[in-house]
Amino acid sequence: MSEEFLKVQYVTEIYEPGSADDVWVTFRSQTPLFSFSKGDIINTGMDPNATFPKRVLKVVAVEHMIWEMDDSSIKNKICVFTESGKNTRELRTGLV
Repeated sequence: MSEEFLKVQYVTEIYEPGSADDVWVTFRSQTPLFSFSKGDIINTGMDPNATFPKRVLKVVAVEHMIWEMDDSSIKNKICVFTESGKNTRELRTGLV
């Protein structure tokens, strides 16, 4: 007897600083992205070819959601809530 695994859809939403409603950017993939933790710094300014605005954000909270879809797949959604600082050094040293 073979065990079948359900297909998983991975979604990561990064929210505008200070917002729990406004999504800044969404990533969808067939494999999990890296994990986020409170205090992490998200720096999108390193790649000059990035297709979204360059920002430096600090993670203030992470919410994990998971549910089964009608098509028998599973959706795994991670909501990353952030705050902003004037610069990377400010965020790294906790001056925000």
